[in-house]
Amino acid sequence: MKSFALLVAGACALLATACSRPAPIEARPALWRVQDADTTIWLLGTIHVLPREVHWETPAIKAAIDGADMLVTEIPAQPPEQASAVFAAAARAQGLSPIVDRLPSDRRAALNDAARRAGLPIDALDGMKSWAAAAALGAGSSRALHATIDHGVEAVLAQRFADTGKPRRALETQAGQLALFDTLSETAQRVLLVRAIEQSDGYAQTLAAWSAGDTARIVASFQPGFRGAPDLEKTLVTDRNTRWSGWITRRMSAPGKVLVAVGAGHLAGDRSVVAMLRARGLKVERIQ
Repeated sequence: MKSFALLVAGACALLATACSRPAPIEARPALWRVQDADTTIWLLGTIHVLPREVHWETPAIKAAIDGADMLVTEIPAQPPEQASAVFAAAARAQGLSPIVDRLPSDRRAALNDAARRAGLPIDALDGMKSWAAAAALGAGSSRALHATIDHGVEAVLAQRFADTGKPRRALETQAGQLALFDTLSETAQRVLLVRAIEQSDGYAQTLAAWSAGDTARIVASFQPGFRGAPDLEKTLVTDRNTRWSGWITRRMSAPGKVLVAVGAGHLAGDRSVVAMLRARGLKVERIQ
């Protein structure tokens, strides 16, 4: 569900923050290395939005940043306001039913609480596609901890590489990611919507698992979101992992050093990029 987390990141940029700030967190996110005689590719699992207080640039990660000739992320670096504008343009459609009518009757009361956490009036959600409303509501979980795009791992890495003049590239575009959500059935989109309402502490759980580098907990934090809609995992995770692992495999044939930083959920589990690279015969070593 890391694609959905990235959408939440876009939605977060639309929202004001509230609540008290958390205590500092010393994070040690998972880091892998794929290496042969003349090529090194580091794989860093990221969170796209983070509180200012999270410190994640460990010596191992700093060595990867310093050693890499190129940064590769999911989408190109862009200002939060630009990401918000692209999200807002893709999020709305004409002729949609009210958001409350798209929920099971036993979840409608919880909608008010979720909207309050996200800082959104209910009527602002009515014109949103179901996946977009889910992203906007899901942002409430990270909003409570003051997590923002500009403190997210990708934004920090983009600045590090810009400062040194090293090139950056992306595996996808933001518009392309949003288009994936439009391919989901309405049933699958409503599963996302219900999960966003139910998982009020979802971001906090993911942040804790990511900070500890606990890939099993990362998988456990996202798997419940796929229940009832098998096309969610295929479209948002498995198919993309297949494309990305193919790109990494091809890149290993050229000399150089590359840091690939993608959502942590894409690097955890038996259908992850890491697992797919190993299945292709590459040696993937976890170094943090």
